[in-house]
Amino acid sequence: MNFTFDWNEWFFIIASSVIFFLFLFIRKYFNPVIVIIIWIFNITYVSTIDYFLVGTPFKLYIFGDNASYELSGALFHLFMYPCASLLFLYGYDKFELYGKKTIWYILFWNAFSLFFEWVCVKNHALTYTGWKLYYSIPTYPFTAVILIILFRFTKKKLLELSL
Repeated sequence: MNFTFDWNEWFFIIASSVIFFLFLFIRKYFNPVIVIIIWIFNITYVSTIDYFLVGTPFKLYIFGDNASYELSGALFHLFMYPCASLLFLYGYDKFELYGKKTIWYILFWNAFSLFFEWVCVKNHALTYTGWKLYYSIPTYPFTAVILIILFRFTKKKLLELSL
């Protein structure tokens, strides 16, 4: 395995640490069951999609310096995506961005996610080998809708159980 510890590993560590630190401020807003469900969902969902697109026969992008799995890439799977999803859901629920507001909120996060993906590419944390940035345009809103559905379902079931 060809592994070097350079800037892209630092990028993974810094980005994951920042998002985890932000999550620490909002974690008490959510029921711990919701946090666990969203966390597990994200790890499973993102890992499945990434391994499908990174693996044979597609090999559309790689995390880090080489095509083999790097521990620094696991930081994104284990911390970045779940924490970002919980931040997304925090804004959605806390500020009651329902109805038409949801569409604007999802579009805002789509733009931010595309920008962050571009930053990842520029920092060599993500290397396209067939993927294009514009392929991600429908991916983020689709994922946002799934997250909202899962969140609302879980929140409703927890409310029903507490009655």
